Amino acid sequence: MSVGIRLEHVSKRFDHSVKGEVYAVREVSLSVEDGQLVTLLGPSGCGKSTTLRMIAGFEEPDAGAILIDGRDVTHVLPNRRGIGFVFQNYALFPHLSVFENVAYGLRVQGRDERAIVQAVGTVLDLVGLAGYERQQPHQLSGGEQQRVALARAVVFEPKVLLFDEPLSNLDAKLRLEMREQIRALQKRIGITTVYVTHDQEEAMAISDRIAVMDRGSVVQEGSARDLYYRPRTEFVARFIGRTNVLKARVLSSSQVETEGMSIAFASGRQPGDMMSLVVRPEMIALRAGGGPGPNGRIVQVTFLGEKTDYQVAFGGTMLQVVMSGLASAALQPDTAVTIDFNVDGFHILEQD
Repeated sequence: MSVGIRLEHVSKRFDHSVKGEVYAVREVSLSVEDGQLVTLLGPSGCGKSTTLRMIAGFEEPDAGAILIDGRDVTHVLPNRRGIGFVFQNYALFPHLSVFENVAYGLRVQGRDERAIVQAVGTVLDLVGLAGYERQQPHQLSGGEQQRVALARAVVFEPKVLLFDEPLSNLDAKLRLEMREQIRALQKRIGITTVYVTHDQEEAMAISDRIAVMDRGSVVQEGSARDLYYRPRTEFVARFIGRTNVLKARVLSSSQVETEGMSIAFASGRQPGDMMSLVVRPEMIALRAGGGPGPNGRIVQVTFLGEKTDYQVAFGGTMLQVVMSGLASAALQPDTAVTIDFNVDGFHILEQD
C-alpha cells in the first residue's frame, strides 16, 4: 500500500522565556498509508498538536521533511497542501449559514455555483445534515456544529484529513456518538487521516494505528491491541488503559518472585534477573480466603454494573482488578483473597 503521509526526522523548537530553547517535537518519523487513520496520542505538552500543525503547514519544522502523497510539502503553504482540517473549537463562521460555511472553501477555489450546490448537498447528506442548509451555527447543537466542521473539511475532497482533538468540547454521550460517525465516514470515503487526542479510549476505538508520544518523541506505535497487550515501556503501559506493573525476580525457568510471593511463569530469563511485568486488571481473578499461591486483601470495591473494580493490597503493591459476574459480588472490603494471575496475559517490559 502506498504512503499518504510521511514524516522524516521532523523537529520543532521554541524559545521559552524561562526554560530557554525547548523541543516541542524531536526527530519524529512516521508513515501513514493511504486510507489509514493514525492517531497521535499522548498527554498535554507531548508534541502531538505541534506535529499535526506541521503536517497542516501552520508550523514549519526546524529540521526534517514532510511528504504528502509523495510530494515534499515541508515549505508549502497550508492552502496548497490538499488538506482538510477539523479544529477543536469547530471554527465556524457565525454569520454564515450551514450551507455557506461548507461552501466557503469551494468559493475560494472559484468553483461554479452548480458544482458548489451539488458538492455541499452531497456532503451534508453524508454527515447526516441534509435539510440544515439554512440553519445558523448558533441554532445547532455541539454535535451538529462538529458535523458542519467535518463537512467543510471534506467537501473539496482533500488528500489528507487532520483532526485536532475534535471531540474535547462535547459531553461523554455525544463524544461516543461522534467518534463512531467520524470513523464510519473516514472508512466510507477512504481518506488518509491523522487524528490527535489525549483520550486513550477514543484513540483505541477509531484508529488503524496509534503513535504514542511523550516529551516530543514517538515512543511506540502500533495497533491498539499491540499497545495494550505489548507495551514497550512503563509509560506506554500506564497511559494505554489501566494496568499493574510488578517488579519481579526470576527464581527458575518456571518461577518468578514478586512482593515476596512465588508465581509460576516461564519468563525466558536467567535466575536472578530483575524485570517489570505488566498485567492488566482483567487478567487477574480473586477467590475469597487465603490459600496456596499469592494472597492479598481487598481494600476497595467499586460496583460498575457489568463489572466490579477492586483495589487489592498485594505486599507493598496496590493491584487493580476487574471482574464480572455475580460471583464477584460476594467479595467485600477487608476480605482476604487468593490471587489468580492469568500468566498468559503477562508481558515483560523491554525498558523501565
